[in-house]
Amino acid sequence: MTAPTVFTVLADYEVHDPHPLRLPRGAEVRIIRGDTTWPGWLWVESTDQKGWLPESFLAIEEGAAQAILEAAFDGTELSARRGTTLTALSHAPGWIFARHPDGHTGWFPLFNLRPFPDI
Repeated sequence: MTAPTVFTVLADYEVHDPHPLRLPRGAEVRIIRGDTTWPGWLWVESTDQKGWLPESFLAIEEGAAQAILEAAFDGTELSARRGTTLTALSHAPGWIFARHPDGHTGWFPLFNLRPFPDI
């Protein structure tokens, strides 16, 4: 059975991050720490940016404090109102990267979603 690709937002979710982490494929980052709330996400720093990034985007050598992005990353989060349907484009632990009906894309937390249609 495959994971649902369309979800309904359970409660309004407003994002106020004017500077999301955006890095190109091949960028080098320094790993600062893991996230205990969102296992599988790492706090990283690049030359001029810092933020949370799914570990799955990185090529990490055992015990290394540096890593290389295997894919471009855009850390933009989505704001959405209760009842909005979002289409999942990809998944990371606890989050989906989704498309809003208005065409915007970004990350949205799974705890605030239910599969659509709700059967």
